[in-house]
Amino acid sequence: MTEVLRSLVGDIGGTNARFALVNPDSLVLEGIQMMSSIDYSDLEDAVRLYLKNQGVETIARACLAVAGPVVDGKVSFTNSHWKIDQQQFKQDFELEVMALINDFAAQALAVPHLPANELMSVGPELDFDPDAVKLVIGPGTGLGLCGLIETPVGWQALPGEGGNADFAPSTERDISVWRFIRKEVGGLLGVERILSGSGLELLYEAHSSLDGRMDKLQAADITVQALEDQDSLAYEVLDHFFEILGNTAGNAALVLGARGGVYIAGGIIPRVKTLFARGTFRKAFENRDKMRDYMSGIPTWLILSENPGLTGAAAYLNCSGHY
Repeated sequence: MTEVLRSLVGDIGGTNARFALVNPDSLVLEGIQMMSSIDYSDLEDAVRLYLKNQGVETIARACLAVAGPVVDGKVSFTNSHWKIDQQQFKQDFELEVMALINDFAAQALAVPHLPANELMSVGPELDFDPDAVKLVIGPGTGLGLCGLIETPVGWQALPGEGGNADFAPSTERDISVWRFIRKEVGGLLGVERILSGSGLELLYEAHSSLDGRMDKLQAADITVQALEDQDSLAYEVLDHFFEILGNTAGNAALVLGARGGVYIAGGIIPRVKTLFARGTFRKAFENRDKMRDYMSGIPTWLILSENPGLTGAAAYLNCSGHY
């Protein structure tokens, strides 16, 4: 009997990497393991140890979702000494297929395959076309934004650099914050300057200044204090963060025509999901000049999956149209 070779999927960040194995045409993740880049001289050493730990000698294919731009099949990380060369990796492990994809594109590719218990509806439950264009957006280290469209060969991700689009103030409060942060950072103000972990800290500083205070807090402390109702300013800042995210997601959904829904990803919002569900996101999302009815028909969800990047990498391998 011919041995069925499994494939390797990975989600590679600046400090940590997650790996898993999948069988052909499967999205079931086996042997999930997190490894720190600090502990290994390069990616190949980490992968060899991972495969040894799993009792696997040979793999057929690999797809790695990476937190950085892929240029000519190569990736360098800002916060890691690891470098990835697609062709060299393919040669070293004698692979049939080796793919490098953007980590947020991988999260987007996971969306059509997520079970209901890994999604939380934000706003009303709506009838919608599951095959229509989707939008995935999420604040984390930066702001990820990716479209998703179904084609005859499967779902295709449309990654972009939407986080670097200009922040568009829509209220007097937004304008006051824009003025403060623009002065702090200098020059143009991309929306991920606010919709990110460091942006949440800047937003807190802006609100504090507008209140006549000069307080600063780390992003993790802002979320904890808001959740535990320790600081009314932290709650106010987080709710404003939700509002700006709703406005930004609404603009992107209009541009893309995302009638298949908008999905919130990233590392920040799931930590404060109870506040997010009752916050200002949905109201800001629907608040369009002439398109309120159009927007009110677009469902919004929060992704709760722990490993969407790995699932998306597996989905990429399963779609022959990708390679």
